Amino acid sequence: LLSIISVFIPFAFFFFQKRRKKVQVTIDNAEQDDKNQSGRKIIMEIDPLIKPLMGFIYFRFIYDDTKLSPKFSLIKRKHNLGWLSFRQEGWYQWPLPAIREYEVQQLVIYFEDIFQFFSFSLRIPVKQSFFTRPRNWLQPETQVAPQRTEEENVRVEELKRIEGEYLNYKNFEDNDDVRRIVWKIYAKNKELVVRIPETLDPFASHIYMYASFFDSLELEDNYLVQTRGEDYFKNACWSVYAQLIKEGRQVKFISDQHLPVKHFNTAKENVEYQLAASDWHHKDDLLSLVPAKGSALVCISSLSSAVQLEQLLQRQQQKVTVVMVELSRSLRKNLLGKWIKWIFIKPDNDFEKQGFSDLRRNRTVRRLKRNEEKLKAVLAKTDTKVVSIRTKA
Repeated sequence: LLSIISVFIPFAFFFFQKRRKKVQVTIDNAEQDDKNQSGRKIIMEIDPLIKPLMGFIYFRFIYDDTKLSPKFSLIKRKHNLGWLSFRQEGWYQWPLPAIREYEVQQLVIYFEDIFQFFSFSLRIPVKQSFFTRPRNWLQPETQVAPQRTEEENVRVEELKRIEGEYLNYKNFEDNDDVRRIVWKIYAKNKELVVRIPETLDPFASHIYMYASFFDSLELEDNYLVQTRGEDYFKNACWSVYAQLIKEGRQVKFISDQHLPVKHFNTAKENVEYQLAASDWHHKDDLLSLVPAKGSALVCISSLSSAVQLEQLLQRQQQKVTVVMVELSRSLRKNLLGKWIKWIFIKPDNDFEKQGFSDLRRNRTVRRLKRNEEKLKAVLAKTDTKVVSIRTKA
């Protein structure tokens, strides 16, 4: 009797406040203490809400129409509101499963007694979106030549090297350095051609970075590529971007998708959102993403088309640096560890973890590796600077 009374009173109070439309729910993003921490840290505030005497209040999100978050309680912030407070607030580290944007539709509030004999719940409609941040892998320095800025009115503090004009090549002359001879062109056409020397430009600062999520292999129904492969590509692109920003470069990130316009305090946070909200698609291919003129840093994945990559490198009038992200590495597994788990541990019933051990996973890895070999062959034929992402997922 004591348990049910201690729960029913705060439940009834909240129920009537909801009927009178007096309940205010505030959900907001919080700054991550650790940028590489998985999930999303959120701050919640519900007013009015009374905690059951010596009982508990739990919450759960209903997001993406049908999905449920884990049942959680709020972690109080530094200031204590007291036992008799009509307002509950705190933060929660939501372990979201993938790097993307999530739409929250409802908040479920549970009232439970100290012995957890009784539990009453109510749903509150909310409208909030969250996105998980891509992780920053430690990568070696990415050597990318910046492009001349559009308006030469601000000089950079340090002179930057930029590629030569026209196709970066010219016929060999007597006063040219023999070390600049491009022997690949000589072996093919029997012509002595040298690379045009780099120049120091006081206005060269911008790097245009393009990330292609175009799926030429049509693997939209493949669960592993849609989850692990997509997260792996987003982490790789973000690591390259973060490294260039750390070096003091001005990077302009160009997305290949039309995303909702949202306000962020910095351009870095905007790039985080664009990467997180992007998905594999079949609309704008690699040729329509990267313009024919100007230097570019292009991030491609194992789903990119080798034919389109070759056409892109042939038509480009300026130097292109390609970031090659091998998705097959994200789907690899530890065979020894799996064998040990199979003997001593009960198999996991989780659908995503099961997907790594079935035959379809092996077929997917083979398809990705075959396409990766085609992409590498195209890059090897041309004098293209390639940045390989080899960090294990």
